[in-house]
Amino acid sequence: MAARIAALLALAGIAGLIYYLGSGRFGRAQTQVWIDRMRSHPALYGFLDRHHGKFRASAHYMEFGGLFLVLYWVWDLFLGPGGLPWMPGRAAVLWVACAAAAWLDEMHQLQSGTRQFRRVDFLHSCCGISLAALFLCYQSLIRLGL
Repeated sequence: MAARIAALLALAGIAGLIYYLGSGRFGRAQTQVWIDRMRSHPALYGFLDRHHGKFRASAHYMEFGGLFLVLYWVWDLFLGPGGLPWMPGRAAVLWVACAAAAWLDEMHQLQSGTRQFRRVDFLHSCCGISLAALFLCYQSLIRLGL
């Protein structure tokens, strides 16, 4: 029972995080303002400014890869056999659901008034989902001794 509650709390947490990060507070211009505050530390400023786009892209990987993993966990706890075995059908359904969530996140950003829909961000999100699926497949194969 505790595992089910933890999984539902994790799902609520990741969904809330995705919604919050999709708001107008986390656009490229807003995060650049945070980086500009580091101008008095030239080495740190240079590093953050140079890699700003990579940090932003990695957020998409983490958000939607995390969503995939949590949804897979929830499905396994409520409807599956337990133990997170690799099930390609389940993974495909959840991949599509997470990609739809990534699309909706981009639409939410568009509605914020300060952000835009970026196809490359959607593609980063899809790559994060795919990497999370690959991780689950790999860990299942390792457990089987393959």
